[in-house]
Amino acid sequence: MTERSREVLGSLFAEADEKTVDRLLEEVDQSDYSLDDWAEALEVFEAWLVEQRVDSRPLSNMMGYVHCCTLTNAPGISLPSLKVIVSQALTTFGFEVVSESQL
Repeated sequence: MTERSREVLGSLFAEADEKTVDRLLEEVDQSDYSLDDWAEALEVFEAWLVEQRVDSRPLSNMMGYVHCCTLTNAPGISLPSLKVIVSQALTTFGFEVVSESQL
């Protein structure tokens, strides 16, 4: 894990409650990717949010987005880089969080 990935995870975890952190660890365990892969993907996500000038860091929604990206793998092929998948998805589809007040 890169130093920057550690910083990003630390920052996101500092703002998250214990339940969200536990959920992230469960998501990692259930995916084909390691915690390092998820950390790098969240680092890419963080950079994209900064580039888009988005101030909020909705970790739960970010985790859901990364989780969906983990499901794009075809069985039987080598595992593509999760951070590349997330980067391409953000570039192609973007990311919009609908808050409860908007529902």
